[in-house]
Amino acid sequence: MLPIFATSQDKKIEKEEDIEREEMPEKAQQYLLKNLPEDINKLRHYHETDGDKESYEAKFKFNRHRFSVEFNEKGKLEDIEVQVKKKDLKPEVLKNIENYLGQQHDRFKLEKIQTQYLSKKEDAEKTMNRAKKFESNSPDHYELIVATKNKGKLKKYEMLFDADGNFESEREIIRNSYDYLIF
Repeated sequence: MLPIFATSQDKKIEKEEDIEREEMPEKAQQYLLKNLPEDINKLRHYHETDGDKESYEAKFKFNRHRFSVEFNEKGKLEDIEVQVKKKDLKPEVLKNIENYLGQQHDRFKLEKIQTQYLSKKEDAEKTMNRAKKFESNSPDHYELIVATKNKGKLKKYEMLFDADGNFESEREIIRNSYDYLIF
């Protein structure tokens, strides 16, 4: 039997820690200084581990939407995510996602929807420009947090869908039992 802190490709145990900008890799700091929009709110910096990898994130609000800019441990841009609502999705994309979830689960609830823009397709500056204009640009992926209920068991997943709403992958989210302790 595996201990609760074990991870695999289909499990996600995430730990996020608030840090100062100066604790991020130099390359990430330079990218943020050069590419962040001027009129952002609530800029915060994080160090994150999920069992498989280590990363750094800058999170902020821009044009009333939450943005997350993620870097690898060396400071290279990995992706930019923009949190959206169901109503922001194209009807056919939402239909594909909900059809898949309805076939796989007795019940489900979309808790969080993010459009995802990968930096692998272009230079990092263009990735930020695409993300800032997310309403008119098709994302590379949609990343969803989905609560499910099957045969009375509740589970939560991080799921990845392509730009057309076709399922790609999922990882079960395992909450650290310490998240619920109150001191």
